[in-house]
Amino acid sequence: MRVEGDRAPRRTRWTLAAALTTALALPAALTACDSGTSHSAATATPKPSAHTTSPAQICTNKVAYWARQVLVDAPNSGRDYMQKGLSNGENNILVAAVSAAKAERKRHGLASARKLIDRQVSAACIERNRNGPHSGNPWNPSEPANSHSA
Repeated sequence: MRVEGDRAPRRTRWTLAAALTTALALPAALTACDSGTSHSAATATPKPSAHTTSPAQICTNKVAYWARQVLVDAPNSGRDYMQKGLSNGENNILVAAVSAAKAERKRHGLASARKLIDRQVSAACIERNRNGPHSGNPWNPSEPANSHSA
Protein backbone atom coordinates (compact mmCIF):
# COMPACT_ATOMS: atom_id res chain seq x y z
CA MET A 1 0.00 0.00 0.00
CA ARG A 2 1.26 3.47 -0.92
CA VAL A 3 1.54 6.19 1.61
CA GLU A 4 0.95 9.74 0.34
CA GLY A 5 4.21 10.89 1.94
CA ASP A 6 6.20 8.50 -0.31
CA ARG A 7 5.30 10.44 -3.46
CA ALA A 8 7.17 13.60 -2.61
CA PRO A 9 10.61 12.02 -2.24
CA ARG A 10 10.19 10.06 -5.51
CA ARG A 11 9.08 13.17 -7.35
CA THR A 12 11.99 15.12 -5.91
CA ARG A 13 14.44 12.38 -6.88
CA TRP A 14 13.02 12.22 -10.39
CA THR A 15 13.14 16.01 -10.81
CA LEU A 16 16.75 16.12 -9.59
CA ALA A 17 17.69 13.25 -11.91
CA ALA A 18 16.08 14.97 -14.90
CA ALA A 19 17.81 18.27 -14.10
CA LEU A 20 21.17 16.53 -13.72
CA THR A 21 20.74 14.62 -16.99
CA THR A 22 19.85 17.82 -18.83
CA ALA A 23 22.78 19.68 -17.31
CA LEU A 24 25.20 16.95 -18.36
CA ALA A 25 23.72 16.39 -21.81
CA LEU A 26 23.44 20.05 -22.88
CA PRO A 27 27.18 20.77 -23.35
CA ALA A 28 27.57 17.54 -25.31
CA ALA A 29 24.62 18.42 -27.53
CA LEU A 30 25.96 21.89 -28.18
CA THR A 31 29.39 20.52 -29.03
CA ALA A 32 27.83 18.01 -31.41
CA CYS A 33 26.16 20.88 -33.28
CA ASP A 34 29.51 22.56 -33.93
CA SER A 35 30.56 22.44 -37.57
CA GLY A 36 33.98 21.17 -36.66
CA THR A 37 35.81 24.37 -37.53
CA SER A 38 37.19 26.45 -34.74
CA HIS A 39 37.17 30.23 -35.06
CA SER A 40 38.33 32.73 -32.53
CA ALA A 41 36.29 35.88 -32.04
CA ALA A 42 39.13 37.96 -33.46
CA THR A 43 39.29 36.05 -36.78
CA ALA A 44 35.61 35.39 -37.31
CA THR A 45 34.01 37.50 -40.02
CA PRO A 46 30.35 38.38 -39.76
CA LYS A 47 28.16 36.72 -42.35
CA PRO A 48 25.83 38.97 -44.32
CA SER A 49 22.17 38.75 -43.55
CA ALA A 50 20.27 36.40 -45.80
CA HIS A 51 17.86 39.20 -46.69
CA THR A 52 18.03 42.91 -46.03
CA THR A 53 15.21 45.27 -46.88
CA SER A 54 16.20 48.72 -48.07
CA PRO A 55 14.64 51.84 -46.56
CA ALA A 56 13.02 52.57 -49.94
CA GLN A 57 11.42 49.12 -50.01
CA ILE A 58 10.15 49.48 -46.43
CA CYS A 59 8.64 52.84 -47.37
CA THR A 60 7.08 51.33 -50.50
CA ASN A 61 5.59 48.39 -48.61
CA LYS A 62 4.04 50.56 -45.88
CA VAL A 63 2.73 53.35 -48.09
CA ALA A 64 1.38 51.09 -50.86
CA TYR A 65 -0.44 48.95 -48.28
CA TRP A 66 -2.18 51.95 -46.74
CA ALA A 67 -2.87 53.56 -50.13
CA ARG A 68 -4.70 50.41 -51.25
CA GLN A 69 -6.65 50.38 -47.97
CA VAL A 70 -7.65 54.04 -48.32
CA LEU A 71 -8.56 53.57 -52.00
CA VAL A 72 -11.23 50.98 -51.14
CA ASP A 73 -12.23 52.71 -47.88
CA ALA A 74 -11.28 49.62 -45.85
CA PRO A 75 -11.86 49.49 -42.08
CA ASN A 76 -9.11 51.37 -40.20
CA SER A 77 -8.12 53.23 -43.38
CA GLY A 78 -9.27 56.48 -41.79
CA ARG A 79 -6.57 56.40 -39.12
CA ASP A 80 -4.15 59.28 -39.00
CA TYR A 81 -0.71 58.80 -40.50
CA MET A 82 1.03 58.24 -37.16
CA GLN A 83 -1.42 55.46 -36.26
CA LYS A 84 -0.57 53.90 -39.61
CA GLY A 85 3.13 54.01 -38.73
CA LEU A 86 3.93 56.54 -41.43
CA SER A 87 6.12 59.61 -41.27
CA ASN A 88 4.99 62.98 -42.58
CA GLY A 89 6.93 62.44 -45.81
CA GLU A 90 5.47 58.95 -46.28
CA ASN A 91 1.99 60.36 -45.65
CA ASN A 92 2.56 62.97 -48.36
CA ILE A 93 3.40 60.14 -50.76
CA LEU A 94 0.24 58.29 -49.64
CA VAL A 95 -2.04 61.30 -50.19
CA ALA A 96 -0.67 61.96 -53.69
CA ALA A 97 -0.90 58.28 -54.67
CA VAL A 98 -4.48 57.90 -53.42
CA SER A 99 -5.58 61.06 -55.19
CA ALA A 100 -4.13 59.85 -58.49
CA ALA A 101 -5.48 56.32 -57.95
CA LYS A 102 -9.05 57.54 -57.34
CA ALA A 103 -8.99 59.38 -60.66
CA GLU A 104 -7.50 56.32 -62.36
CA ARG A 105 -10.17 54.06 -60.85
CA LYS A 106 -12.93 56.24 -62.34
CA ARG A 107 -11.33 56.05 -65.80
CA HIS A 108 -9.95 52.50 -65.94
CA GLY A 109 -11.10 50.50 -62.92
CA LEU A 110 -9.72 49.25 -59.61
CA ALA A 111 -6.98 46.99 -61.02
CA SER A 112 -5.50 49.88 -62.96
CA ALA A 113 -5.67 52.12 -59.88
CA ARG A 114 -3.79 49.53 -57.80
CA LYS A 115 -1.07 49.29 -60.44
CA LEU A 116 -0.77 53.07 -60.44
CA ILE A 117 -0.38 53.06 -56.65
CA ASP A 118 2.43 50.49 -56.89
CA ARG A 119 4.30 52.49 -59.56
CA GLN A 120 3.82 55.92 -58.04
CA VAL A 121 4.59 54.90 -54.45
CA SER A 122 7.67 52.94 -55.47
CA ALA A 123 9.08 55.86 -57.48
CA ALA A 124 8.36 58.36 -54.69
CA CYS A 125 9.89 56.16 -51.97
CA ILE A 126 13.01 55.55 -54.06
CA GLU A 127 13.37 59.32 -54.55
CA ARG A 128 12.75 60.00 -50.85
CA ASN A 129 15.50 57.55 -49.83
CA ARG A 130 17.89 58.31 -52.71
CA ASN A 131 20.51 59.78 -50.38
CA GLY A 132 20.12 57.11 -47.70
CA PRO A 133 17.55 56.66 -44.97
CA HIS A 134 15.94 59.69 -43.41
CA SER A 135 17.93 60.81 -40.37
CA GLY A 136 15.85 63.69 -39.02
CA ASN A 137 12.54 63.79 -37.20
CA PRO A 138 10.34 61.39 -39.24
CA TRP A 139 7.17 63.40 -38.54
CA ASN A 140 8.72 66.71 -39.54
CA PRO A 141 11.47 66.32 -42.17
CA SER A 142 12.56 69.95 -41.87
CA GLU A 143 13.36 69.47 -38.18
CA PRO A 144 16.71 67.96 -37.09
CA ALA A 145 16.64 64.64 -35.23
CA ASN A 146 18.03 66.00 -31.95
CA SER A 147 15.87 69.10 -31.62
CA HIS A 148 13.72 67.53 -28.89
CA SER A 149 15.42 67.25 -25.53
CA ALA A 150 13.94 65.78 -22.40
